[in-house]
Amino acid sequence: MKFKYYIVALFVFIVLLGLYVYSLSGASFTFMIPFSTQSITLPVAVWFVVPVIVFFLIVIFLEIGGSYRMWRKRTKYKHDYKILLEQIENQLLSKDVPLKQPTMNRYKSLSILLGNLTLDIKEGIALKSGETRLDELIELLGDLKRGEYVNLKKFNPGEKSPFMNQNILNQIHSDEKFATEVLKKSSYDEESKREAFKKLLNRGETKTIKQFIGEIKFNKELANEMLGMCYANKINFSNDEIAKLCTEVKYSKEDYLHLAQRLKECYEPAAWVGLFENLANQDELAEIAYFYVLLELEMIDEAKERLNAYPQNELLKVRAYLDLKDSGKKYPLELFLLD
Repeated sequence: MKFKYYIVALFVFIVLLGLYVYSLSGASFTFMIPFSTQSITLPVAVWFVVPVIVFFLIVIFLEIGGSYRMWRKRTKYKHDYKILLEQIENQLLSKDVPLKQPTMNRYKSLSILLGNLTLDIKEGIALKSGETRLDELIELLGDLKRGEYVNLKKFNPGEKSPFMNQNILNQIHSDEKFATEVLKKSSYDEESKREAFKKLLNRGETKTIKQFIGEIKFNKELANEMLGMCYANKINFSNDEIAKLCTEVKYSKEDYLHLAQRLKECYEPAAWVGLFENLANQDELAEIAYFYVLLELEMIDEAKERLNAYPQNELLKVRAYLDLKDSGKKYPLELFLLD
C-alpha cells in the first residue's frame, strides 16, 4: 500500500472512531499529570483517538527511517557499481590509475578480485550487457583485434595502452598516407615505424622507401623483406648498402648462406660474386656464404686461393669438399656448408 493511502485510511479511521465513541458517551475525563498539579480534561472520545495518533506518528517515524536506510543502501549500491564499471574499463584499456575502493564489503572483495586479473576481449560478437559505455568499448576493442582502425578518443586509453599501439598498427595497414606520416615523425616507436616501412615496401613505393631507410631500426624480418625487393628487382641496393643492412641486423652464418641461395636465381654471376666478396670482407660470418658462391660457380681456383689464407685446421668442411671434388667425387655442396 502506498504511504499516502495509508494516511488517508488512518485519518478516516480516527474520525470514525472519534465520532463513534462520542456517540456512546459525550462525557469528559480528567488526566492528572504525574509529579505536577496540572491536569488535562478532554472528552472521552479524544482520549480514545490520542493513542491511535501516537501510534500513527511512531509508524511514520519508522517508515521514514526505513526509507532513509533503503535510500542510503541504494546510493551505496549505485556508487559501488559505478566504481566497478570504471575499474573494468580501466583494466580493459590498461590504464595506470589509482584503484578506487567500493564502500560495501562484497563489492570491495569483488574489486580486489578483478584487480588481480588481466581482462581481454573474446573472439566473436559480444553479447550486450545493457551498460552502454562498456558495451560500446567492448565492441570497439573487438573490431580493433580483428584488424580494424577504430576511434578510441572517447575512452582516452593513454599512449602506453597495448590497444592504442594495435590501433596505430591497424591504421598503418589501412592507410598508406598515415604510414608515411608515421615515418616522418619521431614520436612513434620503432615497431610502428617498421610496420609503416613494411607497408610502403608491400606497395612498392621505391622512392619513399629510399627516403626513409635512415629512419628505421631494422630487424631480421624487415631486412629480409627489404632484400626481397632486391630479389624481385624492385629496388636497387649497392653492395655496401646490403652489407651495412646485414651487419645492422646481425646476420649469422646461416642467414648469409640463405641470402646467397636466394640471390642465386636473380643475380648475374659477376654481381653475385662481387656482392659476397664485399660481404665477406666486411663480416667474417659471411665467409662461408662467399665460399658457397665460389664453389657453386665452379670458381675452384679462386676458392683454393682464398682458403690458403686460413690455417689448415679451419674451414674443414670446405677443404673436405674440395678434396673430394679433386678425387672425382661429387656431393651436394649444401651438405658441407649447412650445419
